[in-house]
Amino acid sequence: MSTGRRAYDILRGYVNREWDRIKGVEFSTAEQELQEALERPTQRVSGDSTVPAASEEQTLDRQLLASKILGVAINAPFDEIKKSFDRLNKRSDASNFPSGSPEAAQAIEIQRRVQWAYGVLTEGMDVTEKRFRSLEI
Repeated sequence: MSTGRRAYDILRGYVNREWDRIKGVEFSTAEQELQEALERPTQRVSGDSTVPAASEEQTLDRQLLASKILGVAINAPFDEIKKSFDRLNKRSDASNFPSGSPEAAQAIEIQRRVQWAYGVLTEGMDVTEKRFRSLEI
């Protein structure tokens, strides 16, 4: 087996593993949301009323899902979030796979979700902390 083929197989294995992990996280989250929706009664909304903004519970759910996607704790420090993001983003780079292959499409989808999760977990952080945290004096 050539070195290139071996590297391709290893990267495909990483992408498939991350894809399965993300699917599992989304599946369990969907099951939980369905259970909660079935347990509590729904309120009917009239046609002219507007939908309220995202509640604190929904924000917490987004952060929980994002932390599961990146594989970090929900209150992880920026360094840990950045390290996990860089690792997953590098592994799921579509240029590691032949263009137009199913693995490349999966890698693009994983990368989109990883970037979303990174954005969710870092949206409340100070901009200067994110920018200058890794600098040493």
